[in-house]
Amino acid sequence: MKRIPYKTNQNHPKIREYREAVERGKQNYHVLPAGDVWVVKKAGSEKASKISQTQLEAKKYAYIYAENQGSSVLVHGLNGQIRERKDF
Repeated sequence: MKRIPYKTNQNHPKIREYREAVERGKQNYHVLPAGDVWVVKKAGSEKASKISQTQLEAKKYAYIYAENQGSSVLVHGLNGQIRERKDF
């Protein structure tokens, strides 16, 4: 059986909305514990954007970064689970 490629209308509002959501997801910032310090990392990045001594300080920096880009901040607890999320 021959496979027929499915063509989509890339300008359809739902498809455009989905693509924009995926792009915003790539810009999310995570506040994570790393030993005795807290780091702010952009989603998918290996390198930390900021290293702080306290979670509160790391959250403040993450909020500034996310607000400038219109993205989200996900704050993780000591066990690694997401404790809170803030969208800008």
